[in-house]
Amino acid sequence: MSLPEDHPRLKKRLYGVDELIADGFVHAIAIVAGLIAFGVLINHAVERGAVSEAFAFGAYAAGFFLLFGFSCAYNMTPPSNLKWILRRFDHASIYLMIAGTYTALLSQLPSGIFAWSLAIFVWVVALGGAAVKVFLPGRYDKASLFVYLALGWVGVVAAKSLFDNLPMATLVLTLVGGLFYSVGVLFYRWHTLKFQNAIWHGFVAVAAGFQYAGIAQAVAAAG
Repeated sequence: MSLPEDHPRLKKRLYGVDELIADGFVHAIAIVAGLIAFGVLINHAVERGAVSEAFAFGAYAAGFFLLFGFSCAYNMTPPSNLKWILRRFDHASIYLMIAGTYTALLSQLPSGIFAWSLAIFVWVVALGGAAVKVFLPGRYDKASLFVYLALGWVGVVAAKSLFDNLPMATLVLTLVGGLFYSVGVLFYRWHTLKFQNAIWHGFVAVAAGFQYAGIAQAVAAAG
């Protein structure tokens, strides 16, 4: 199934070569940084024998690389049927990145019903949203933007538990990351801006970096 014929994305201006190079550079930096960062995080969990934590970090890493991998492939591919297929998985992977980040963060909380319930809720919504993106491409794009943001900020319901169990640095870094994601949406919507796509993906990369730093801080504090 392709995009609807009247979908705004089909009328969006084509990016110049310089914009594509800039966007590709942002993706490349993020992916290389991710290879190093997640290698350190997962290796730390394995060395400690923390199996559940290692799996949580694995889900986190999978979401990150699916996000930037599909995003790079989609944005670098010229308009074609393949590009619209990649678009489905690019947008679906955003949900998986959100769920993976929550999984890693919640793995630093004491095991309990609340943490498990929030993790299950986030994954159910994320998998449902990803399925809509894959099987109903372009049908609910405006609504999905709201769902992305709402799912990203749903952690506020766990504010007390997070404050009680995580270092303040983790909370601040995670919050700053969330703000970068949210502000970046303004550039995602600003289609006429030169280098708009590279700027938007830059915000995503910086946001992911802040939240990774927050999770790494929690891991270091836990020993």
